[in-house]
Amino acid sequence: MSNDPDIERNVRRTVGIAALKRIRRLVDADNELEAGKQRWARRLSIAFLLAAVLVLAWMLIR
Repeated sequence: MSNDPDIERNVRRTVGIAALKRIRRLVDADNELEAGKQRWARRLSIAFLLAAVLVLAWMLIR
């Protein structure tokens, strides 16, 4: 195996780029998961708020 600096530099560059792409995919997947959690939290908050308003209205009417 030759110790050609150009080949070694290109190999390190290729491996580095592949690692960065993999990390980027992991970060994107994590961000999508967090966005999904935020959507569910917002929906649940709205549902609980609506339920509280309905209970309060029911109590006032009764």
